[in-house]
Amino acid sequence: MTRTLAGIYPATVTPFGSDGFFSPDAMRKIIRHQLNAGVDGFYLCGGTGEGLLLTREEREAALECVIDEVDGSAGVIAHVGAFQTAETLALTRHASLAGADAIAALPPSYFYKPDHLGLVQYYTAVAEASDLPLLIYNIPQRTGVAMTEELFEEMLALPNVIGMKDSTGDIEALETFLKIGDNPVIFEGEDTAVLPALKAGAAGGVGATYNMMPQLFVKLHRALKAGDTDTAESTQARITEIIMALLEVDVISGVKQIVNWMGLECGEGRTPNRSLTDEEKSRLRNALNKVGFFDE
Repeated sequence: MTRTLAGIYPATVTPFGSDGFFSPDAMRKIIRHQLNAGVDGFYLCGGTGEGLLLTREEREAALECVIDEVDGSAGVIAHVGAFQTAETLALTRHASLAGADAIAALPPSYFYKPDHLGLVQYYTAVAEASDLPLLIYNIPQRTGVAMTEELFEEMLALPNVIGMKDSTGDIEALETFLKIGDNPVIFEGEDTAVLPALKAGAAGGVGATYNMMPQLFVKLHRALKAGDTDTAESTQARITEIIMALLEVDVISGVKQIVNWMGLECGEGRTPNRSLTDEEKSRLRNALNKVGFFDE
């Protein structure tokens, strides 16, 4: 692994043009905006990036676009999880050829629920498909499959598996996972829990709301690294206040709407995701105005 995977990684939205397909030009503007905010890297085609709703060609094009735009100045983690293992392996091989720094993968478990052995076999296949560092993606509230201490220890013994993106928000469990193996790399995926996760020893954070306020997450991370816990804590409180306003609506649809309001065109969500109704837009805008989001 040539790049240290750490810091603030937006779970970047995937922009669609008026034709409904991936827009490279819009993606480059979004990436440039987040780079200017000081982010350390990008997490592509995950849940927020609607990766499971994209074609393989779109996922590959999005990754290639971002790697080209970043040009080595920040890390790039490609989420390669898919409903079919063969698709995941194909995306893994492409990520390696395209120059990604690492990959992450959800288990293919939305209807079929793989058991312990099934998960080990799946991640073994993904790990062996390339030499890229691999992060397990633990989000049981979406997949119905939860990471255990025993399973994580077995995963870390696989070639290339370096850690996990954990979106449970369970800091006590995170602290336990951090003690397993040889200093695993764990990214916090719950945006309201980034500060306690970093304090516990997480390498960084990956999140949906980083798209709408990357500067605040960068500020939090830098303040904590500098030992300024007061600023870090007040910044986390500010982030959480804004997230509570966002929760007036669906998170992915809301984030894309806010990014559009910020002048970074990203289009609508891909079905079954959707754009917000006029009533929802009004409710979200009012909630954001109440917390002074646009004043920043």
